[in-house]
Amino acid sequence: MIFSKFIRITLISLCLIFMTDGIVTARSRLVRVAVLREEDHFTMAVHGRYDVIDFNTGKKLDARVYLRPALVSLDDGKTKVGDIVYNASRLIIVPRREALISINDGHFRGDVIVINNKGINLTVVNSIDIEAYIRGVLYHEISDKWPLEAIMAQAVAARTFAVYSMEKFAARDYDVTNDVYSQVYGGRGAERYRTNVAVRRTSGEVLMYKGKIFPAFFHANSGGVTEDASELWDIDLEPLKGGVKSTFSIDSPHYQWRRNFRLKDIQDKLNARGYQIGLIKDIQVVELNKSGRVRRLKIISRDGKEEVIEGKVFRDIIGPNILRSNKYGVEMKGWYVDFVGYGWGHGVGMCQWGAYGMALRHYNYRKILEFYYPSSELVKLKDVD
Repeated sequence: MIFSKFIRITLISLCLIFMTDGIVTARSRLVRVAVLREEDHFTMAVHGRYDVIDFNTGKKLDARVYLRPALVSLDDGKTKVGDIVYNASRLIIVPRREALISINDGHFRGDVIVINNKGINLTVVNSIDIEAYIRGVLYHEISDKWPLEAIMAQAVAARTFAVYSMEKFAARDYDVTNDVYSQVYGGRGAERYRTNVAVRRTSGEVLMYKGKIFPAFFHANSGGVTEDASELWDIDLEPLKGGVKSTFSIDSPHYQWRRNFRLKDIQDKLNARGYQIGLIKDIQVVELNKSGRVRRLKIISRDGKEEVIEGKVFRDIIGPNILRSNKYGVEMKGWYVDFVGYGWGHGVGMCQWGAYGMALRHYNYRKILEFYYPSSELVKLKDVD
């Protein structure tokens, strides 16, 4: 029985998503979430019975009742759990009867794969049912106090992004990370009653465009109009073309903002990223894209040198949570500068505060998704409860 579960993890989880009669079919319901990457050590506990399996052979290496918080580290290139050293490059910790596994401060359902990266460091992957994964995502991506229809729209978008990642990264050790570069995932500790309701009511539902899953990006606030994905990534799809005028988010707290910076601080950040720029005299917007976001900036130093930087690169250097979006104007103030902007996030796909505003106006989650992902189709994954 243990070996059959090993086969399920190692073989099925590597399969892709395919089409059958216009309905998406998931050969695997397991999402592989990188909880930790390239760490020297971490703390693990198992709250109940569990087995330790060699990922590569399927051989059971150990069967235990309970693991108190133990240090997982490297010992002469091998993986050491507490006082036990395992001579396997990959271990699967398989809890029985839904026992929870704790990794540092997080509590997780499903199995945990500990990958020994050639004796250099460790990567930890949580292999989890896709619906349980979405339950662990929603609370970190949207408020559980918001209208249920907005939370349900977020559940579909998050599930769609997860399935897309499962397809795209099937050959990699994990499908998604647990941070803002994929979707923030908190495991069992992030589950809440109302977000769980939203997951259950939309169970298995995903978005497609012309018969294919696409990355259903989302962001906090569009600043009035959504962005074209092609401005940021090599993606050219109708549901992500941007230009959706979202007036529903105007009353949100992040619709408009102003940030003041010392020019020397901006210079230091640019220098740290390899730009040879001296004391800054002026910052000019030289090109806007069709959504009104900054495509290119010119930095002029006091010695007369000029540097043109892409808006998306400049925001990344300054910090995406400091320079909240690329939809802004520049006001020079001597040795300081004000950026006066709109929205928060990259602006592609669904505006979360817009979804909130639509839900308050009694739009259901299907209408919200239709609005922010035009030309997309809502379908249901087969074999998902």
